[in-house]
Amino acid sequence: MPDWVTNLSANHWFSISTIIAVVLGPILAVWITRIIDDRRAQQTRKMDIFRTLMRTRRTPIHFEHVGALNLVEVEFSENKDVVDAWKAYLKNLGEELPPLEQKDRHDKAVKDRDALLTKLIYEISVVLKFRVQQLDILEGNYVPQGWHDDDWEQRLVRRHLIGVL
Repeated sequence: MPDWVTNLSANHWFSISTIIAVVLGPILAVWITRIIDDRRAQQTRKMDIFRTLMRTRRTPIHFEHVGALNLVEVEFSENKDVVDAWKAYLKNLGEELPPLEQKDRHDKAVKDRDALLTKLIYEISVVLKFRVQQLDILEGNYVPQGWHDDDWEQRLVRRHLIGVL
């Protein structure tokens, strides 16, 4: 160790450490604050996806539902269980549902699709430490009958219009 270092008095060491603290203190405080803010923003984005999927789970063709699904891979990329559930659900969404005329097959396909969405939402809830049962996810949610009726009527009108054209 150089002589000048060993010749410093306790007073000098205190002064040097005070200067270092004055310079590094604000820098460390800002850095720590940024880390906390980034984590809070990430948690907020994840919670927004969860809330949107919960809110739209009975209306999966809603644009907010689709938007939330498209963000799952980005916001939950570090969580294998969520990504796996997301991939399984997307794969199922890519498969065509059996025609309504084949009621049993159609109903089973819809039930399977609902189960995959339930699994995805549940895996997200586990990551967020949000306690919700899979059965509550599957059976919960309120969608007015009028929405179903309007949607059904619009589909019928489109089908008949296509037939006429």
